[in-house]
Amino acid sequence: MAFAGASLVADGMLCASTKSAVDSGADSGYHLLIVEGYSRTKETTPNGEWIESRPFIVGGRRWTIDYSPNGDNSEDEEFISVFLVLDDDINHSVKVQYVFSFIDQPELRVSKHIRQSEPVFFSERHDVHGHHGRFRFMKREVFERSKHLKHDRFVLRCDLVVLKSDGNTKEQGVGTSALPFNELSPPSDLQSHFADLLLSKEGADITFEVGGEKFAAHRCVLAARSSIFKAQLYGAMNESSVVKITDMKAKVFGSLLTFIYTDAVPEFVDMEAYDGHEIIYAPRLLQFLEAAERYDLQRLKSICEEKLASFICAETVADIFAVAERRRCFGLKEACLEFIKADPSLHATFAAGGLGQITGTRSPSLLKRLLSKFGLLKL
Repeated sequence: MAFAGASLVADGMLCASTKSAVDSGADSGYHLLIVEGYSRTKETTPNGEWIESRPFIVGGRRWTIDYSPNGDNSEDEEFISVFLVLDDDINHSVKVQYVFSFIDQPELRVSKHIRQSEPVFFSERHDVHGHHGRFRFMKREVFERSKHLKHDRFVLRCDLVVLKSDGNTKEQGVGTSALPFNELSPPSDLQSHFADLLLSKEGADITFEVGGEKFAAHRCVLAARSSIFKAQLYGAMNESSVVKITDMKAKVFGSLLTFIYTDAVPEFVDMEAYDGHEIIYAPRLLQFLEAAERYDLQRLKSICEEKLASFICAETVADIFAVAERRRCFGLKEACLEFIKADPSLHATFAAGGLGQITGTRSPSLLKRLLSKFGLLKL
């Protein structure tokens, strides 16, 4: 079964890791919905509403999973509802076999069980047949006492097989046959396994205390991903199992751990620069960039730099420039300079002392270089 990506839900909302859908590249695949903070989703998502997963592609069609912690309608308010949704506008119906299971129910994911499931017929998203699922997937009271929910976290898995069709009609059952499971060579599911390891805390041997919250982790994973963590956690005489971090926000550190384990970035890294998003999300991105630099996570640092370059505006350029200089983000710093140079309204501000505020206690040589860069400002 091909891996079709994973979605992480935290603090009651989806944490987006990419803008585009994950393509399994096969006619059968599975997607993971990882919910961290189940009680939060129950509080913030009322009956009749749902949290939508990231899109994923199986069988050449685009899908999402809808998760309703308080039920899809008033008749099911005591239950958790889950649905598989056909999320494209292709005017051809498709026949699918699918199974929802929790990550600790491997017996439901064997190929025989899935092939024996009742095939269902999906049409366009906005059609009445655009989604199928379980209105009463599990009674909430039973779920909350079950082994599936651990430390307010659970992982839902959706396996699906898109049945082949010889025609392009919307008629059911026209020359359909399932792709044999033994012909698939599944891709790496390392990311999903490490995500589960972080969420389950199984085998954790180090605890971080950050902003009043505790985070369990694994020394070997951190050391493998970060030379800084390796030096700190495996340095001489370092046998402490608790590390206190006082100069970082808990949410930033939590997102940092998620990236270390899964390579996934939090939702705000994926936000587009419009409607004031620059002012809202640039400070959070700057904190994330500083954390990446602090723990020598160069790929994460590059991702933050690229996104921050699109968030440069009159309100954010000073703060972005200051961090770019401090953290040696040369490309980002140049982007700030070009923005200032291209906006004549900023020249007077900087000439009146604003540029000195940006550079703060930076070296005079830097200030001179900036002035010559503009050609409009004089010492």
